[in-house]
Amino acid sequence: MNEISEIKKYAKSHQVPIMQDGGIDFICRYITEHKVKSVLEIGSAIGYSAIKFASCGKDIFVTTLEIDLDRFIQARQNIEDNGLSDRICVLNEDALKFRTDKKFDLIFIDAAKAQYIKFFEIFKNNLSEKGVIVSDNLFFHGMVQNPELTKNYSTIKLVRKIRRYVDFLKNNTEFYTEFFDAGDGLSVSGRRNKINREEIFASKKPDSKLNVKLVAFDLDDTLLNDERDISEHSVEVLRKCAEKGIYIVLCSGRAENGILPFVRKLNIAGLQTGRFIIAMNGAEVFDLHKRESVFEEKLGGGILKTVHQEAAKRDMGCHVCDADTIYADRDTPWTRKDALMCGLNFKVVEDFDSFMEKGHPKILIPAPEEQVASFMPYLKEKLKGRAAVFTSKPYFLEVMPYNCGKGQSILWLANHLGIKKIETMAFGDSFNDESMISLVEYGVAMKNAQDEIKEKARFVTEYTNNQDGAAVFLENWVL
Repeated sequence: MNEISEIKKYAKSHQVPIMQDGGIDFICRYITEHKVKSVLEIGSAIGYSAIKFASCGKDIFVTTLEIDLDRFIQARQNIEDNGLSDRICVLNEDALKFRTDKKFDLIFIDAAKAQYIKFFEIFKNNLSEKGVIVSDNLFFHGMVQNPELTKNYSTIKLVRKIRRYVDFLKNNTEFYTEFFDAGDGLSVSGRRNKINREEIFASKKPDSKLNVKLVAFDLDDTLLNDERDISEHSVEVLRKCAEKGIYIVLCSGRAENGILPFVRKLNIAGLQTGRFIIAMNGAEVFDLHKRESVFEEKLGGGILKTVHQEAAKRDMGCHVCDADTIYADRDTPWTRKDALMCGLNFKVVEDFDSFMEKGHPKILIPAPEEQVASFMPYLKEKLKGRAAVFTSKPYFLEVMPYNCGKGQSILWLANHLGIKKIETMAFGDSFNDESMISLVEYGVAMKNAQDEIKEKARFVTEYTNNQDGAAVFLENWVL
């Protein structure tokens, strides 16, 4: 099968997808104009594109990966027939598991569309200094721009994942991406020489109105301003959302009674769309109409005692809480800090280890920032696989049940209400918001959020918590 035309005929008769001519011509021009010498291709199919790339010049070398054995065998035969075995190395490998130290001038992603983000993250470090990552099929036969063309649920899910990948490229802080209409839609991503992080974060905006049915809000530094209050403008916008049928869910590290004053400020608890709150950083979902928890996770007494003992070794206090009271092992300005912030009662428990035997949703170690920063890595390693360890504020080190966070609880509540993940949104600013920013469909970081959270978020608000950033975002992109 020497001739390229024969390979194309074989692909058509055996229903093997190969690149459209417009797309492959575009990449070949790029290879020639930018003097590309080495190519890594993710997804060989039957070798058509690899042969075309290698044919651009006698000093071009291609490494191409194909997981399907039958296609790999056919690709290898086609490459041999075209006399290119010395410059095309075809490997029968799963790209998600393949690793190499080699650097490439061009990495071409054309394999499983649902894995594009993973492929990008895995192989970005294999780029040469000025290398680029090229991604194909971003139009997916026109369905990405026109979702109504999709005919079945599996295709709808795939189109969503391609759209998420496009958002990932647009919002990437490390790479700049240009998009092209060639073939079935291509992108070319290259590293930014000088990363203006604020400029990148400012560009993380939706392209059009978003259809959401549940919006969750962190409180401190997100919905609340620096006076720990919700502005009248934010109250008005959130009430409009609730009255429109969008569930408004306050989602905080605070206990139930620490959240209720803000529910009252919004005056939405009487509505069906305002009846739920998420407390304890996701360890509890509370139904305000039934006045009971509908979901709850707890740390066992053994883990709680371990945390207490390790904190005590460092002369650090800790506490647990219920709906209205903080129970601490000692009375210091640091152990009282959370109670003062949240307006809860405070009580010292003499036999703290015995008190914790029944289990609690979380335990908190309040201390100066430098002590927290020093203790956290040790505690994370000690509780690895058993509990989640993170900071909600630089001076609050928190321990919660493993794989339990705001994000997991939001998705649990959405499922409980019959709301699809694609209809969920969350606003946050700090590390205890990471799970909800990452897990919901539309994770939105505040302009004043930690940079690490803004990098993970799909979108970033134009304004800070003191400028009604979340409310303005909802007005512009949801209402």
